[in-house]
Amino acid sequence: MKLTKRIKLFAILAGILFIIFCPFAYLSPFKGKVIDAETKKPIEGAAVLVVYYNNFPTIAGSSISPADAQEAVTDSHGEFKISWKISWSWFGKLTWFPEADVNIFKPGYGVFPKHRRSEAAGDNKSWPSPIKYIVYEIPKLITVREREKNITFISKYDRIPYQKRKLYFKAINKERKNLGFSLYPLPID
Repeated sequence: MKLTKRIKLFAILAGILFIIFCPFAYLSPFKGKVIDAETKKPIEGAAVLVVYYNNFPTIAGSSISPADAQEAVTDSHGEFKISWKISWSWFGKLTWFPEADVNIFKPGYGVFPKHRRSEAAGDNKSWPSPIKYIVYEIPKLITVREREKNITFISKYDRIPYQKRKLYFKAINKERKNLGFSLYPLPID
């Protein structure tokens, strides 16, 4: 009888420890539409990369680092959907609901959120609300100089595995090729 009580107590304790040091995190869904800032027409084929961040408390203050990512490409109506997901990694142990930012890139257009003329209708550019349908406006770039300058705004997110940012990475390299720049080498994961 005492062994059964010990097993039950151990199971309860193990369950509590699992919850406290939970090896997963809930990744919020995102949905929206990408349109041309001037014409308001939908943009097909834009790469949408959602990067989830962990906010770890430290003695020196918060430490924010990329933890996971999901991506999609806009359809013929300019729409995209990133589904919710549970990420089974140790980054969830301190943050079950990591913050995220949305990055949008289409060759020939200003990158969201870094380009000064890009906008998320009714939302904060740096941390958009998950679940809420948001219309993202990105400007068409006219000159080669604008496009060259735009390419400097793009982060490669080296800490995120290539397979989770492959569409975004390919779109960046397509623009680099269009501009005559060397391509970023494929990352080794």
